[in-house]
This record gives sequence, structure tokens and C-alpha cells, in this order.
Amino acid sequence: MNRRKRPFWILVISLLSLGGLIYLIFWFPPSTYFIINHLSLIILIPFFLLLFTFLLFFLSYLSRNFRRAALIAVLTIIYLIFRLLNLNSPAFLLLLIALFISLELFFKKR
Repeated sequence: MNRRKRPFWILVISLLSLGGLIYLIFWFPPSTYFIINHLSLIILIPFFLLLFTFLLFFLSYLSRNFRRAALIAVLTIIYLIFRLLNLNSPAFLLLLIALFISLELFFKKR
């Protein structure tokens, strides 16, 4: 069996984004706004970006499959956004799982 080495830089990016995520959670309240060049961003946008980056690189390091890690990371972020918008029905979770399975089968056949 041919074993590929896992790239170390993927783990480094994952740990850096986890560190940024922990820093963001501990030091900023959820109502904080970032102001960058007259552009006001709520703190949730960097939170979701850091969480997506962490999930993407950590899961791709563990599974050695970037496509599957990207799908899981995107669907996790979508589920958290649904929860943020009070869309708490179990039907949304089932639809997201069905979407994940169908996208996985679609890209697997290609």
C-alpha cells in the first residue's frame, strides 16, 4: 500500500486558525464590530471564517481528502448559521445531511 505523508503545513494552518478562533472567542463579545477602512464588520464574520478554515484544514489533515473536508466544513457552517437564525427544526439538519450525501455521491462519480 502506498502511504503518502501528510503535509505538515496543513496542520500548522489548522492550529493557527484554532488559536485565532480561541482568541476571538475569549477577547471579543458577540456584539463587537471590526472597522477596516470605513467598513464595519460584525465579529461573527471572522468567527465563521476562522471556524471554516480550522475545520477545512484539520479535517483534510485527518482524512487526507480535501473535497470531503470542504463539504463537511461548509455544511457545518451552514448549520450554525441556520441555528443563529433560529431555524432549529430537525428537518433542516436532515436536509443538510441529505445534501451532503448527494454531493458526495455526485463528486465521487466524476
